[in-house]
Amino acid sequence: MKKALIACIAVYIMISYLYALTGEEAVVRFQQKMRSINTLSGTISWTTSNGFTYTGTFKYKAPDKLYVNLTAPGGKTIVTNGKKLWVFDKSSNVCGVQDVGEGYSGGIAAMVSGYNAILASQGPNGYTIKLRSFEKAYPEIVIITDANFLLKKLILKDKNGDSTSYTLSNVITGENIPTGYFDFKAPTSAQSVKNPLNIQ
Repeated sequence: MKKALIACIAVYIMISYLYALTGEEAVVRFQQKMRSINTLSGTISWTTSNGFTYTGTFKYKAPDKLYVNLTAPGGKTIVTNGKKLWVFDKSSNVCGVQDVGEGYSGGIAAMVSGYNAILASQGPNGYTIKLRSFEKAYPEIVIITDANFLLKKLILKDKNGDSTSYTLSNVITGENIPTGYFDFKAPTSAQSVKNPLNIQ
């Protein structure tokens, strides 16, 4: 009986090894999943290396539209329609408006293009994929997905060793979000600062 049990375990381990995804296969599955989704909405939180955490609700429309309303700390709204980026601070009543070019056509899935997958591991609730490229602004990326390769968490590590992690929860896919939703209009009383990132 003991030998039979050992044999079964050995066969299970061999089958698991044979059917385990490589890092590159996991990246392809992730990209396919994210490219199949037109809209995402839910709760987002991100934490910096110094431990500061932001939390809010978000709506995303492929490939380059995003609306984030921060609730902690509250009073800030971050919106992009792929051509302009708005950052509105309710407490100061200032809205920064930044040109971001003609948009980014690849969306979330394209963010990992050009990286080498160095590890893909499967857990009880999904997958962890580790990517590396020393030529990128973020040399290391860690992607955590659910069992269907839907993004749950993204960790970006920069060249200084600092990292920022983004966690998605209460995610809804396929919501009908009009494109005009991402054309932000600040209150008429707000002070507008155009292209603050270009100011020398």
